Amino acid sequence: MKKIILASAIASAFAAQGAAAADEAPAAAPAATPEHVVTYNLGVTSDYVFRGISQSRNRPAVSAGVDYSHTPSGFYVGTWASTISWVNDSYPAGDLANRANTPMEVDFYGGFKGEAFGGLGFDVGAIHYHYPHHQLKNVAAPAAGPLAGAAPGGLDANTTEVYGKVSYGPVYLKVNYAIGDAIFVSNKAGSIYYDLGADVPVMEGLVVNLHYGRWNFKNDPGFNDPAYPATIYNYSDWKIGLTKDFGSGLSGSIAATGTNATNIHSDGVTGVWNFNNTGYLGGNKFIASLTKTF
Repeated sequence: MKKIILASAIASAFAAQGAAAADEAPAAAPAATPEHVVTYNLGVTSDYVFRGISQSRNRPAVSAGVDYSHTPSGFYVGTWASTISWVNDSYPAGDLANRANTPMEVDFYGGFKGEAFGGLGFDVGAIHYHYPHHQLKNVAAPAAGPLAGAAPGGLDANTTEVYGKVSYGPVYLKVNYAIGDAIFVSNKAGSIYYDLGADVPVMEGLVVNLHYGRWNFKNDPGFNDPAYPATIYNYSDWKIGLTKDFGSGLSGSIAATGTNATNIHSDGVTGVWNFNNTGYLGGNKFIASLTKTF
């Protein structure tokens, strides 16, 4: 899923020179902004959390990515990959024929961002979440439960979303719209995730991160068990965190996060945000991360 975004304050650089030299030398011209910018990033986190849900079964994860941006136009593209657990955890314990090892998520994204007017920022684009070699679509649908009647059975982990974001100062609102299967849940085109937040600088190199999200899954007529409506997956999530820029492209973050996502269905057996009872993925937790950009 989409990568954990580490908001970083950009440290200022200062150069000292003698008073005599300052009198004689003309003021240096500001450095030109490169037209084409390519950056790379490596990351490690105590738990890969996406929209409040652990992707790594409440365990550490590592990531890497590369980004390109065209400064004059605001165009950007990139790719990012992380270790995960949720796809492998989704296979029924007895279904060995369709089981394939998918320990990684790979994201591809692109769009345009910039400033419209009066300090109002915008960002529009699309993102594809890809899970190599997964075979979840070949898993037979159960006779009852949340996936009863789904065709061809199971779910397609691969997902594409389009998104739009507006920001003013540190405050932003972003909306992601699934145009195919929604993440985790099959046949959910039209599902929407709302992301309201703020990244507030409090001192040089230190930013407070605030977030509230809401995921609404579109009802699916293919689900034929009224005891397991599509809305069972709906939930809200929150995050309060701090991001510190240590300089030289190194940043770190700490955060408290949680959700009201359903753990186990009221039948006491079927896991909702707990795949095959491997552990609840939406609980309150504290996470720490480090990212190096170069």
